[in-house]
Amino acid sequence: MVSSCLPLPEESKPTSSSLFTAPGDIIVSSINNDAVYVFDSEGTYKRILWSTTRVADVINALGWMHSTNEILISVEGAAVDRVIAVSVIDGRARELINDANFVGTARGVAQLYSSRDIIASEGATMERYNENGIRESHGTIWPSNVATLANTHSIRALQDGTWIAATNASGLRLFPDQVTTFASSANAAPPTGTTITYGVDQTSTGQFIASWEGGSEDYLSLYNSDLSFNRHIIGNDQGLLTAPRGVAVKKNGNFLVADQTRQYIIEVTPAGSVVKLIGQGFLNSPYALIVVPDFSP
Repeated sequence: MVSSCLPLPEESKPTSSSLFTAPGDIIVSSINNDAVYVFDSEGTYKRILWSTTRVADVINALGWMHSTNEILISVEGAAVDRVIAVSVIDGRARELINDANFVGTARGVAQLYSSRDIIASEGATMERYNENGIRESHGTIWPSNVATLANTHSIRALQDGTWIAATNASGLRLFPDQVTTFASSANAAPPTGTTITYGVDQTSTGQFIASWEGGSEDYLSLYNSDLSFNRHIIGNDQGLLTAPRGVAVKKNGNFLVADQTRQYIIEVTPAGSVVKLIGQGFLNSPYALIVVPDFSP
């Protein structure tokens, strides 16, 4: 992996909050910096959440572990793929998943709300673990090698018990939290000119935003709760968005999308007006995004 020549920034001075990471904070993985950064809700840099010293590691997806108030970090390693869990309360990190079967290309990860299980994409296969990081196997269903889930870059667990996947070639897929069947209840195909969706998140009204990348067409798009198309929030503006990756919804209702080429995060209103650019001078190949939800310490 090519490392950036940009130095890792020093930690900012402590704020009035006693929490390591607060609700509303913006978390982003920066691939070429081998680090996960924390910005506050206004986009001001706070600190490095976690970084790796292993040269071959690639930090990919991020997820939320609601049962323990931890950020999940999916790490692709030369020999060992793993999932790291970092407490938002005190910053302590632990290796949650390090399983001999988790050997594909580490991608999306999330903890589901109904079963509290953790699902993690490893390229062609989707693995399932309990909340203690123990691998589960359920007949021919889990682990899953459903072709439509190959290279799932982002997974969002939804509070109604379902989960949504942003996949490499099959668009958006919405699934129930089940171990007996594996069939999507709704889906959204890539817009014309695009092939990959790297990020998906749910709005407070139950809609979804997703990023789409194509050769010369890139979008940040809004979908209804049944994944029917609503509108493009950023509509193929190559001067603004050229390599969209992770997305997230802020507590104020605005949308965030990372651009891996532009090296920043764009904040836009639901109407598509650009509010600000976040992370310039810090990020090098930003990939995944989450906004820390409300939680009880």
